[in-house]
Amino acid sequence: MTMDERVNDLHEMAAIGNVKAILHYCQSGVDINAQNSMNGWTALHWAAHRGHEPVVRALMMRGASKEIQNNKGQTPVDLAKKPDICALLGKDVQEQDSKEGEHKEDDKSTFVPAYLAQPDLSKLWSMPDGSTDDAKLNQEAFALSNPNIPASTPAPRLATGSTSTPMPLQTQSNSYAAKEILVYSQAVSDDSLMGAIFANIDDTIETTLQLIREEIDDVPEEFGLGRFNGSKTIPVNTKQYTRKTGDLFRGDEDAIVIIRK
Repeated sequence: MTMDERVNDLHEMAAIGNVKAILHYCQSGVDINAQNSMNGWTALHWAAHRGHEPVVRALMMRGASKEIQNNKGQTPVDLAKKPDICALLGKDVQEQDSKEGEHKEDDKSTFVPAYLAQPDLSKLWSMPDGSTDDAKLNQEAFALSNPNIPASTPAPRLATGSTSTPMPLQTQSNSYAAKEILVYSQAVSDDSLMGAIFANIDDTIETTLQLIREEIDDVPEEFGLGRFNGSKTIPVNTKQYTRKTGDLFRGDEDAIVIIRK
């Protein structure tokens, strides 16, 4: 039986934490429980091992099995290190600590595919080839990345061919319209890319700035804000901070530029 070529891409996105791409692969019918032929790892193994909680939530919601063992007999929770992920996978943290000691030796000799050992970090915010922007998936990615938002909706349907029961998931209400916005330092270039946020377009600019402080590393304590519109960076006046994020950052190429003071 021929392996779906997209399985390797799914595993790579799980390993680097691209939750939006994970959702697109799940929706397109990729087998989320497919195992790597060399080490037996699934996407959930990689997400749990690398500590990507939103991806773990996305995969389990779509029916990923937490019982599958890799070639060393390890389930995803055996490879998890973060207490929150252990809890998601149904493992007591103290029990997990003892497991880590058992598998510490094995982890050193675990086969890691080259595309995961040295991942292309530019793919952290990229989308699968041929995919189109989907407002519902943007909304879902926002909810997964911001699980503390107090609202809930029914869990999405499973991907085609999945038989597992989806886990309950807290998501945002329909009033939340998520938009992915790239965040740069000083200027828009690959070298200055700091990360990406899933902002609610109905939130104020001030609220979005707080989201940046919470989710993006190395943000200065004091900074100004600029809007890159695809060709130039336009300063955002502090008087505009009460405006909705979607009013200013509405174009497909719009990006946030952090301007150090």
